[in-house]
Amino acid sequence: MKKIKTTAICIALLGLLSACSSPPLVESSTGINLQQTNKPVYTLVNLHPDTGNNRMYSVNYQQEGLIPLCSPVSIQDFNGKVLTFKDLADNRVYTLIKHGSSPDFPAYLNKYFGTTCDYENVKPLSAIDKEGINRGEALVGMSKDGVILAIGYPPEHKTPSLKSDSWMYWSNRWNRFAVEFDQNGLVSNIKD
Repeated sequence: MKKIKTTAICIALLGLLSACSSPPLVESSTGINLQQTNKPVYTLVNLHPDTGNNRMYSVNYQQEGLIPLCSPVSIQDFNGKVLTFKDLADNRVYTLIKHGSSPDFPAYLNKYFGTTCDYENVKPLSAIDKEGINRGEALVGMSKDGVILAIGYPPEHKTPSLKSDSWMYWSNRWNRFAVEFDQNGLVSNIKD
């Protein structure tokens, strides 16, 4: 009887330990584990971290920092709710925290990090798209693709479809703004 109790306790402890281990962050398009790959990992859009606190949130606050599109990064850790990565350009380590409104955090992260970032995709975009991407801002006249590359994706809970003519973003925890598009899919207005 004592042997059965000991075995049951060991199995329970192993279950607890495996529950505490970090899940892998796997790139959806290739199946590559972004933490363990030998391939470079890049930002797929501009990122806007809070550089004072080295922090970002999955609601994509538009903070003062700018990590440009196609910047090489190193995924340091991922536990299902927090991703830690290093910007290899300046060796700063950032924490990206899952916000409660982000239902599928790994799917969210797969839109922001990957093993290939082809800056060639920017070349056919308009001059205003390129300017917005370089500045890390949405500008009147930009395309939807340009806006995504410049400031990332709008939070899904406020903009459930990218086909919408109005995308809601947050500047920070308290202030938000809408990027409005005309019938041609170009930014017509940015409303605070």
